[in-house]
Order: sequence, then structure tokens, then C-alpha cells
Amino acid sequence: MLKAYTRARALINSLRAEEDGNAAEYGLIIGIVAVGIIAALGFLAAALAGAFNEVTTELGGATE
Repeated sequence: MLKAYTRARALINSLRAEEDGNAAEYGLIIGIVAVGIIAALGFLAAALAGAFNEVTTELGGATE
């Protein structure tokens, strides 16, 4: 009976270790995606700023 209990505990502990590994992997994936989104938003902000500056210049030139 003790041998079966020991095997069951070993199985449970191995499953817990795998779940912890998966959580760490998901954390890394989320971190990488977040960095990608932040970089994309940085490029988008620069493009939008350029577009708005261009429109501002055009409107300023038309009102003079």
C-alpha cells in the first residue's frame, strides 16, 4: 500500500512540475507579445504624427 501511495505522490508531483513549466512558458510568450505590441504602437505613433503634421501644414497653407 505504501508503494502505491509513493507512486501516486510521484505522479502528482511530476504533473505539478509540468504545470509550472507551462505557466512559465505562457508568461514568456505573453511578455514577447507585449514587447511586440509596444514596438508596433511606437511605429504607429510616429506614422500618425507625420500624417497629422502633413495635414496641419496643408491646412495652414490653405488658410493664409
